[in-house]
Amino acid sequence: MRRLAALLSLLTTISCKASDPPPTTAGVSMTLQYPVLLIGQASLDVRDSENALTSIPGASSLNLNERTILDSAGRLFTVTRAVPIAGQKSVMWDMGTSARRFAVTVEGKGAVPWRDVQNLVLDEVKKPTSIWAGHERAVRRVQGLSDVRSLIEACREAWRWTRE
Repeated sequence: MRRLAALLSLLTTISCKASDPPPTTAGVSMTLQYPVLLIGQASLDVRDSENALTSIPGASSLNLNERTILDSAGRLFTVTRAVPIAGQKSVMWDMGTSARRFAVTVEGKGAVPWRDVQNLVLDEVKKPTSIWAGHERAVRRVQGLSDVRSLIEACREAWRWTRE
């Protein structure tokens, strides 16, 4: 029985491959039109530049891997991979006060109709874990928008949607 366990343990390591070394520079794999809107995790976040998109505060719960990106040109991108770049000190050393830089790989979905974008955002707004959960004002706010640029600008103060 011990020999069988040892053999199975050895076989599982054979199929493992060495992981790729971490990237050395931050950035996004495709060119985006800024500002962009990060959609996901029951929130909506605007980023005005590539640097702002690839720099995440260490104490933040933001996970780029769970996001869809809408750029100013109305194109959707899915984040397929977001990896911290090499050479950064651990967030534990500064208690999460410094930004972590990421190399972000995205897959382009191309331009989508405004109604599809609006529905994607409404899905986030209606999630039970969102800050807008149960607030019809927020839903009406998104439904009242007419294009991508107005959506991105409105999302800069999305936290106010339940108060307006």
